[in-house]
Amino acid sequence: MAKYSVNNHSVDNIISWINSGEIAIPEMQRPFVWATSKVSDLMDSLYKGYPVGYLIIWKNPDVKLKNGTLSSGKFRFRPGDVVYGKINPQLGKYFYASVDGLTSADAYVFNGKNGISQKFLFSLLQTADFFKYSVSVSKRSGMPKINRDELNAYSFLAPNAEEQNKIGDFLLELDHLITLHQRELKKLQNIKKSMLEKMFV
Repeated sequence: MAKYSVNNHSVDNIISWINSGEIAIPEMQRPFVWATSKVSDLMDSLYKGYPVGYLIIWKNPDVKLKNGTLSSGKFRFRPGDVVYGKINPQLGKYFYASVDGLTSADAYVFNGKNGISQKFLFSLLQTADFFKYSVSVSKRSGMPKINRDELNAYSFLAPNAEEQNKIGDFLLELDHLITLHQRELKKLQNIKKSMLEKMFV
């Protein structure tokens, strides 16, 4: 069985993985010595689709990084990011982040691109169509899981940016109201339970 695989990824994806902390530079990497002009030429070549060398990446969740810290195998998320659990998609594990935090490697941190707002993206994950798609592509031997290529292959229609924001804001507000009512319901249930216990002592 091969111990490595060769995959094609866009520069945009690689940069997003670096920003999210999914890809990090280990301590043993030599100092970056290229001049600015050389870096510019390389990026220009990448965007034009010219052949370039490989990026060799390996999984090591506890490797020491160049800044002296340890990579914990976790991904960073910030307020406004959408976090989606890739294991067992049928469970529908996702949330819209309101604080800074870390998530395990079993989740993806989404950043809306190509004119898709974060709030609209979060709403999209809750649709029956996406649920059906995510479950259908994750059926495999062992533990069901949806990978990045399968996520990127999902297609959908989206309104303009203004409508996306209105839809996202409205549905997030509904989620907030639902949460408040659930808390209130729980509080009332506890009050009722306490009263019943005192009545029938």
